Amino acid sequence: MSAKIGESYIEEGVDALTLLTPLIEKRRQILLGVTLLTLAVGVVAFIVPRKYKAQLSLTPVVNSRASSALGGIAALAGASLQTGYQLTPARMVELINSRAVLAGVGMSTIKPGGSERVIDRVLGEKYGRNDAEEVARHLENLLTTSTSKETGTIDVAIQHPDPALARIIASRVVDSASQIFVRTSKAQAQQLRIAQEARVDNAASTLASAEERLRQFNDQNRATPSYSVAGLERDRLNREIRFAEQIYTQAATDREAAYARELEATPTVVIQDPLPAVLPKVRKKVIQKMAITAAVSFVFLCIAVLLADLTKKRLERSDPESARFRNAVSKLPHLGRRRVV
Repeated sequence: MSAKIGESYIEEGVDALTLLTPLIEKRRQILLGVTLLTLAVGVVAFIVPRKYKAQLSLTPVVNSRASSALGGIAALAGASLQTGYQLTPARMVELINSRAVLAGVGMSTIKPGGSERVIDRVLGEKYGRNDAEEVARHLENLLTTSTSKETGTIDVAIQHPDPALARIIASRVVDSASQIFVRTSKAQAQQLRIAQEARVDNAASTLASAEERLRQFNDQNRATPSYSVAGLERDRLNREIRFAEQIYTQAATDREAAYARELEATPTVVIQDPLPAVLPKVRKKVIQKMAITAAVSFVFLCIAVLLADLTKKRLERSDPESARFRNAVSKLPHLGRRRVV
């Protein structure tokens, strides 16, 4: 039913046949568009160079003997123990994806003593800038990491058309992340050892001062009867020496424990599944990509046809809302020259 001029347009609703009509009328164009888009995606997916996948599995290993023992003692005392910087799968993944690791690997040379760097091979040209953030972003596009919460295993994968480059990046990323964590862990243990050494030096100095005071007292007092002032002073100096000896013994014991902790607390990363001798090829999945493209393009083309048909009908109406719509369309940048009447 067409609306007459001067009468207000009354929307009677849209049924399924109204929406199906433009799709049937434009069925050939829709099918042609879907076919062209699907073929284009298939051709692109087919001619893109095949990638190789360098994947390895690793597990962080820590010495939890000391931390568990101290944790049990702290639990008996009703306190909580801070075990410090611990290597967990989540922390290892964070290190692998960090800018320090990826930028360091990207700026490293392919061969020792050579001039070609990893980022040059990735980009296919000489990289002239010294932007660590940009280098890390390029390598992050090639990197895939995943973690198993049950076993704590970390999977690191690099996909690139050059299998040798993929192998280099994967191995260097894991090595760099492991070295950074080991340095951090050792720094913590070293600071503890240094503090214990300073404590031993202080205790030794205190003990030496107490012994020197006792020596000076004995030189000045050849006879010290019991219960005399000199005798009480001698007993006090002897107590100071015994107390200083106890402090020195405890500090020396703690220092030796710090030495042992520095050697034992350093974590390691065990490679469970190393890189194979021949890297596997990554499937291109041409058929799958074409099927997804066909489905998505069909939906979008149908929506585009429906929007075009509804817009055309709205422009042909004479009600106030349609006039308002025509006025808004005429003000669009690309349609400003062609006002719809």
